[in-house]
Amino acid sequence: MKAFDTDPHLRWLFCMTHPDDEISICAWIRRLVQNGNEVHISWTHSTLTREAEARAVAHLLGVPTGNLHFLHGTDGRIPEEMSALFPKFQALMGKVRPDRVCCGAFEQGHLDHDSTNFLVAQVFDGPIFEIPFYHTYLTRFQRLNRFADPTGQELIELSVQEQKFKTLVARQFPSQNIWSVLLWYEVWQKTRFRPMELSHSERMRLQAPVNYRRPNLPPKLATRVKRSASWRRWKAALRAFHTAPELGERERQLVSGS
Repeated sequence: MKAFDTDPHLRWLFCMTHPDDEISICAWIRRLVQNGNEVHISWTHSTLTREAEARAVAHLLGVPTGNLHFLHGTDGRIPEEMSALFPKFQALMGKVRPDRVCCGAFEQGHLDHDSTNFLVAQVFDGPIFEIPFYHTYLTRFQRLNRFADPTGQELIELSVQEQKFKTLVARQFPSQNIWSVLLWYEVWQKTRFRPMELSHSERMRLQAPVNYRRPNLPPKLATRVKRSASWRRWKAALRAFHTAPELGERERQLVSGS
């Protein structure tokens, strides 16, 4: 199954966590819209300011207002809110009925991103495609736009016009420092004699079955993550989710053995 499938009959849902995550895959979203596909975007977290920024970017992408979905999770607290967000994700899938769902990879780059990935996997039984945002939360300078393990990835090279468009999109979030982060990351890459990573290509891959109780990283890096406070917090959030009184017996049966 192709990640970058141009079948115009496919309905796509991009489950982003924060407004600005869509920068990672905005050229592909725009290609889909221009291809005639029905495209939806959701954000697990938003505020009024960030929602306005997301709507402005969606307009640039060509995604209709009625296809934008805001789930109002709390920034930095999504792991602890997973049981409350679970029925919202269920309702989202029932409303959109997507053929493809895309979300950030479960790669221990940000606990909120990992939580969105987990929730998508609990409520959608179709093909999930993961996008590399960044990893890991152990390091000050995280690796952007690359999987920790590239096995199975597919990529598209962006045209010069698409590269300029991606830069335009990245500058649409004045409430955040994302533009300066991306700019300095590219400068840092140049000093290490590495090619430009952020604006020249986009990556996805079909998500394999995930054991959410283990870091989804190469062995040495996974061992380091297991010793971190962030991973202990993730394990506690998983336990709380599986024992939450909000989840009835039917919902527990739907939840995968994560």
